[in-house]
Amino acid sequence: MNIIKFDLERLKHQNTGFAYYLLGRSYDLEENGAEQDYNKALYYYQKGFDIDYPLCTYSLGISYELGLGEVLEVDKYKGEKLLTDAYLKITELINNPNTSETERVYAKFVTGAYYYFGIGEVEKDYSKAFEIIKECANKGHIAAIYDLGANFYFNGNGTDVNYELADYYLNIARENGLKRAVDLYDSRSQKKKSNFK
Repeated sequence: MNIIKFDLERLKHQNTGFAYYLLGRSYDLEENGAEQDYNKALYYYQKGFDIDYPLCTYSLGISYELGLGEVLEVDKYKGEKLLTDAYLKITELINNPNTSETERVYAKFVTGAYYYFGIGEVEKDYSKAFEIIKECANKGHIAAIYDLGANFYFNGNGTDVNYELADYYLNIARENGLKRAVDLYDSRSQKKKSNFK
């Protein structure tokens, strides 16, 4: 499986909404080798939002829904409005023939989050979320691969519980350096070991 990877230094020289989204996401969620820095995450999300880039609007919305460390307090009303505003524009981005395949995969992944959480006036639907996330994982989206292992197969959300597949996908994310995959894999390994004592 070919994993989509990004060079943060290279992204910093690309003044595009997609680059701002990837940089914000990397600092927010410790992806692409970035250390967590909510100030930088918010900075890039805001830059993308300022040019009306829908994935950054989504990211700001989710940040208001969940909070962003000490940098952004929870504001459900603002979050829901941003998430609702972003959804249609994200689907337009997906359907735009000028959108690159990589950008399309990342935009589709975000729609999977809408169905998984039931946000922005989208009805929660684990089966639909699973279908979208699996498609993105098959195209090398590291967070989608992680989600298959951490959430879908492990908990049976939108699919049958399958611990073998959960471990398989989580291990791919771990081997590709996704910090939360490393942490969860280690945590699950410890639990398995303690169960055998």
